[in-house]
Amino acid sequence: MVIFDAGGLIVSRERSPVRCGGVRHIRLSSVVAIVLLAAVLSYAGLLRLDALFKSYGPYDRPQWLAGLQPAVRATAASLTPDWQWRRVTVPYVGGDPVNYLKFAREMRNFYAAHVREPGFPGATRVALMLNGDADVAVSLTSIAFALLTLVATFALGCALGSPVAGLAAAMALGIDRDAVYWAIGGWRDEMFAFFAVLSAWAWLRLAQNATDARAIVAGLVGAGALLTRITSIMFLAPAIIVLIARRNPAHRPLRQVGIALGVMAGLAGPFFISCAIATGDPFYAINNHTDFYLKREGVAEPVPTTAVQYTIDKIQARPIAAADTIVNGLFVYPFANKWDGVDAWYPGLGWALAALAIAGLVGWTWHRDGRFLLLLLLFGLFPFSVTWTVRGGAEWRLTLFAYAFQLLAACWVVEGLVRNADAIRTLPPRSIGRGVLLVLALGLVFMGWTHAVPYVVVREALKIGQPAIVPAGLRDWWFFDEGWSRLVVTGNVVSRFATEPVATARLLLPEARPYTIVMRLHPLALAGEPQQKVDITLNDRPIGSLELTWNAERIGEYRVDVPAASVEPGLNQLTFRSGRMTPVGEGREPFPTMKPDQPVAFRLWYVSIVPR
Repeated sequence: MVIFDAGGLIVSRERSPVRCGGVRHIRLSSVVAIVLLAAVLSYAGLLRLDALFKSYGPYDRPQWLAGLQPAVRATAASLTPDWQWRRVTVPYVGGDPVNYLKFAREMRNFYAAHVREPGFPGATRVALMLNGDADVAVSLTSIAFALLTLVATFALGCALGSPVAGLAAAMALGIDRDAVYWAIGGWRDEMFAFFAVLSAWAWLRLAQNATDARAIVAGLVGAGALLTRITSIMFLAPAIIVLIARRNPAHRPLRQVGIALGVMAGLAGPFFISCAIATGDPFYAINNHTDFYLKREGVAEPVPTTAVQYTIDKIQARPIAAADTIVNGLFVYPFANKWDGVDAWYPGLGWALAALAIAGLVGWTWHRDGRFLLLLLLFGLFPFSVTWTVRGGAEWRLTLFAYAFQLLAACWVVEGLVRNADAIRTLPPRSIGRGVLLVLALGLVFMGWTHAVPYVVVREALKIGQPAIVPAGLRDWWFFDEGWSRLVVTGNVVSRFATEPVATARLLLPEARPYTIVMRLHPLALAGEPQQKVDITLNDRPIGSLELTWNAERIGEYRVDVPAASVEPGLNQLTFRSGRMTPVGEGREPFPTMKPDQPVAFRLWYVSIVPR
């Protein structure tokens, strides 16, 4: 019996043949879906053009863009939030976008060997040709692919059997403030997100029903992904393996996979061949950049190496630290740095969507197509999981593609709860118990890893004579002992205040040897007050006395040398004794998360332990 019908959006309730009762079916007619998607794209485009004009405008060329500014300004004033964007008088300087413009203008042969894959520079070249060679072409290119990513997200939801979830996920991604901010910058990440999500759609459809037409589409999209980022091979390879390694040989679509591979090779292969001929390395466009990462890791004169060898070297040098970096790069960093952009619309909305996304991603493990998407997502994240701790490697834009999967998982679980409400209410207790136990087990594994591994990572570094850093953060529970505040975030700095005259911390040192302890400390900013004095002891043995000075530009760095006689193998107690306590509200810097009358001595950013 149909209980609601409005313009093609059908919600029906039918009796299920199984014992658990009724199931609601939600489906969108094609016309309504297209209209709603067009509305999402229009509004997302308005947000991005408004941000573009406020940040980089006004424009006097190209003519069509200049003429669009008054209409966008008037429409945005009445239909969008009044987000304040940072004014940039000279855009694209100091990052990849200015190089994309340079590469696009220099491009004479799409497949010519180059340090960058040709996809985004080629698209930017087309935009330059269409827009009178104006620099804004690089922003228009990234905006275009940002909007196409919304279409791909909707398509992926449809392939997953949930068009409503796909549309809702596209809408959430379209209005996310962070997504809007990065879309105007002229980066290639929107193009990569488009091809990554569309590849998931194409290969999922091929897995569901292998036809020659779908194989050709999968090959076309896969080639586009490879020509945008070579690392796309990380999610394309498992998709191929899953299809050709099915248990039943009769269900292995070898012909269709061969067609897809042939199309990919025909379209992307010439670039790899050009690189091999010109440089001797078909993967030059990725291997050339290991030098950049090694220099940012402090290697003064890095030896040329491949991306694969770079990863192997990190794992061999410090296997525990590498495993911790990769695990957090797969499961924590690309998830935790999202969601703030939707909070800009309603406080707490990001947290709600994040919780639903976790539920949806876990729920996908019970769903065949969901497992396929999880596999592609995790392998797609792997290249970023190795480098996210390098300065600049954790930027929001780099894992934009993962956000589409996460939002889709969140909306998928909501749509599933509505659709299966009656069935869920009548689930047997044993089924509910199994699900609860699985969630608890995953939670325990996550908590154990999060809290125990940082100690092991520090110990591993010190055992081989390398420095180890203990930063204030969500994983610092084993370091901060007594006399500390909760985490305080100011800009990019996460710290803790010493809230008692005597504050203690734990140092787990593997052997009795000399160390240098480097501390980043900051006193409260007080006008006309004497310097804050802090005495440092290790295991009740004095190791230094510090006079802290406040600097508006940077947090101070202080060093103390620790003799071997003061060190005990294993647990050591580091004690800070402060000469003065002052209510935090009396300082010149605001700390809204702290009570104004809370006495504090100083705040600590991190401690670095350097073996001598």
